[in-house]
Amino acid sequence: MSEKVSGYSRLQVSLHWAVVILVAFQFLAHNAIEATWNAHLDGTLPSQGSGLLTYLHIASGVLILALALCRLYLRYRRGVPQPPGDEPRILKILSESVHGLIYAMLLSLPVSGVMGWFFDFRLAVVVHEYLQAVLLGLITAHITGAIFQHLIRRSDVMMRMFAPEKT
Repeated sequence: MSEKVSGYSRLQVSLHWAVVILVAFQFLAHNAIEATWNAHLDGTLPSQGSGLLTYLHIASGVLILALALCRLYLRYRRGVPQPPGDEPRILKILSESVHGLIYAMLLSLPVSGVMGWFFDFRLAVVVHEYLQAVLLGLITAHITGAIFQHLIRRSDVMMRMFAPEKT
């Protein structure tokens, strides 16, 4: 259903940056939810600050899942800009792979977190921990790719997320 577009819509750009902020918060709140989880395993109460950050972590995770689904829907319905015309095939494959895997993590992490937290499914907690590391690596690759496109290839790829397409 997607059509060829020259840039991202204002909504696509806004959703991208909202997810960036929420994911950054998730990494910052990680120690608090880990402390709360360990208190749960020990049968003790978490500190008040850890408890609050834990529930914010859970709420943010659910919101990330919802926003990721919105982003995927918009990607399908509206489309995304094409890579630069002179883009080498290997860079196109890398870009598509990193984007696809980031979406997979944005969907899998909240699901594994909910399964571990609310259903006490310990394997989901282990999977959640590993997926966090994968997401961090993918974010690093994504940022590196954007900077590479901007500074080395001199393309407009990175700037598309700072300036929405005028409709």
